[in-house]
Amino acid sequence: MINAENQGHLECVGKGWHPLVLPLIEQCEAEDVKVFQVKEKFGGLRFYTDGNTSEKLNHAIDSAEVACAKTCEECGAPGTLRTGGWLKTLCDEHAKGRKDFDHAQD
Repeated sequence: MINAENQGHLECVGKGWHPLVLPLIEQCEAEDVKVFQVKEKFGGLRFYTDGNTSEKLNHAIDSAEVACAKTCEECGAPGTLRTGGWLKTLCDEHAKGRKDFDHAQD
């Protein structure tokens, strides 16, 4: 169970990314690293800490950021960065109705 402040950080991204972000928060707590901010920006995960991270934690953060770029933020299914308005990484189902001009990854 993560602390209340870190639970708030988890809620700053869609539920589809929670399985990728939660282990990072748990690892931060285990290593006594402060999480400053977790957010979606330009369709990707941004995970900011106090900088006192181990090489293992840095690798985990990098891996989660790469994984989120291919994962629907809403449901966790495989996703693609969508353009048209806000950039979001979404699966085809959650992208329905968006006014995307193209897939940014194409």
